[in-house]
Amino acid sequence: MEPSTLSSTMSEAAISLREVTRRFRPRNRPAFVAVREVSLDVREGTFLSVVGPSGCGKSTLLAMISGLQPADGGEVLVRGEPVRDVRSDVGFIFQREALLPWKTVLDNVALALVFRGQSPTGARGAALEWIARVGLAGFEHAYPHQLSGGMRKRVSLAQTLVYDPPIVLMDEPFSALDVQTRNLMENELLGLWAENRKTVVFITHDLEEAIALSDQVVVMTASPGRIKASYPIDLPRPRNVTEIRFEPRFAELYEQLWADLRDEVLVSYEQSKSRAVG
Repeated sequence: MEPSTLSSTMSEAAISLREVTRRFRPRNRPAFVAVREVSLDVREGTFLSVVGPSGCGKSTLLAMISGLQPADGGEVLVRGEPVRDVRSDVGFIFQREALLPWKTVLDNVALALVFRGQSPTGARGAALEWIARVGLAGFEHAYPHQLSGGMRKRVSLAQTLVYDPPIVLMDEPFSALDVQTRNLMENELLGLWAENRKTVVFITHDLEEAIALSDQVVVMTASPGRIKASYPIDLPRPRNVTEIRFEPRFAELYEQLWADLRDEVLVSYEQSKSRAVG
């Protein structure tokens, strides 16, 4: 199967990147281009994963979509509107949990709604519902340090999904977990996503994770990041992320994507060696 281009009309796209470039100018270091002329449309309700070597600008794409960083060239549109500032209708789940250690699970989850003007009583009621939905009923009054890594990830999911953003950005959210907990969280995520099919852009270094979760996987080049290929993932849903890996089609997709990704990983490795020598 040949790589396909992810495309949609503007009206169908939840996210549109049009020839987007992002440069960084660190102090006392040469300026560099993180991503160059990236164009991508993500349809409403799509679970899309982005893979690529370290330093290829994957996280930078999320930062521009969310409005946390501006594009230096091109245009980013969310639901048809140019991104000029941080978007309140975009949820962001980071690699490290953004939990306040001095607040309980309940208070951490409710906080997003309080910031959006909801009454404390209403916010706590909605937070309790989401805490139960992510499997943490009974831990409402626990503090983050009292929870396991997987439990803290569940709190992060509830913390974001409680305010019902139509778009959710996820930056390697499960990378720090052990394999068993990671697989459990991936299945939890798929179950929650299947309830209302939010648009998800998921960053990962793990090609197996990307294939198991996604409708579409985008492969990025080594720095400066560009889109090299985009593959539809035609595995049936619902999926169990552990069991789907044994499907013959999964192995075929992995082989095809790795053929694209492998060369970029090698280029990135050579780049890192050159920088170390320099």
